Amino acid sequence: MKKIIPLMLLVGTIMFAACNNDSDPVAPTIDLESTTIAAQAGESISVEVSVNAPEGFDRLEIEKQIDGQTIETETVNELNNNTLQFEYTVLVEDSDGILTFVFTVFDNAELSASVDLIVEVELTPTQVLLRYDWLLSEEIRQRTNENDVADAYTDDVYRFYESGEYDKSIGDKADDFGDAWFNHCFWNLDDDNVLIMTRTGAFGEDVRDTLNVTTLNSDEMRADVTYYGLDAFNTGSEDVPYESVEQYEKVFTAQPRSNNFDPYGPGADNDAGPAGTCNQVSF
Repeated sequence: MKKIIPLMLLVGTIMFAACNNDSDPVAPTIDLESTTIAAQAGESISVEVSVNAPEGFDRLEIEKQIDGQTIETETVNELNNNTLQFEYTVLVEDSDGILTFVFTVFDNAELSASVDLIVEVELTPTQVLLRYDWLLSEEIRQRTNENDVADAYTDDVYRFYESGEYDKSIGDKADDFGDAWFNHCFWNLDDDNVLIMTRTGAFGEDVRDTLNVTTLNSDEMRADVTYYGLDAFNTGSEDVPYESVEQYEKVFTAQPRSNNFDPYGPGADNDAGPAGTCNQVSF
């Protein structure tokens, strides 16, 4: 019997260890119906989240990130048959970087598992136009392929509003006539990316500037324009004299919308514009 007892103890130890291994907690798993989705700002997305938590479901944390930086976190404490129908309405500001939702499930043993949903945010041309201020940086003359922008316009910044109105900040440099004569009034961007901007003169004149937009993104806006009557400004010293009709490409640089935007000239006294009114128009 003395020789049998150690052997029985050894067998019991092995069986106990095996039972312990059998009872190790099983980590949860989590799956998404889709891990990448494309949506425009303003649209709603919906993705089914499936969870398997053998040790018992505790909570699901949903972390919204832009370029890896946490914006907000939501905790879900109850699921419906181990699933959640995640819904979200995409915002314009979600286009500032890579939008990611990180789903992490925790079980009652505090084990966890995670999966990412990447949302590719698309802005419509109108949303891009409204998202930024636009600094006029170049006016490229087609005949010379050179930047022909007048110095007075190099600090002009345009701002567009959802109401269909727009403003121009003249900056510190003003031209000899137009900046002191016209109110900047209404805009329309159609499905063909033709941008029309109206102005009203001090005597009630109606002017429409037509820009055929070729590029519009978070960096820049490029548009083809036609100018008429530039030949009246020839002095005789031009290497390439102006003709009565000239083709140009206007280039605007996108800027973050600033609280310091100042319509027309510096200061608040002239914010109503030189004409003081805008003629109503239809597009």
